[in-house]
Amino acid sequence: MSLKDAIKAKKTRTTPQKAQALEEVAKEEIKRLNVNLPASLLKSFKAKAAIEGKEMSEVIKSFIEQYVNQ
Repeated sequence: MSLKDAIKAKKTRTTPQKAQALEEVAKEEIKRLNVNLPASLLKSFKAKAAIEGKEMSEVIKSFIEQYVNQ
């Protein structure tokens, strides 16, 4: 895509497309966290997250956000 085409595409974006483009630019870099847990605790955690239809990462992120915002 040429610069001219990119500028034209930018000018013709609809509002949802603009919002999506801004969201992509604003995404924060993701880092990995490794945690050592007893096998039984990990098994219970995986099961509960699955029953609730949640990703384990989503649950951990929520716990950490609550912890740092106390």
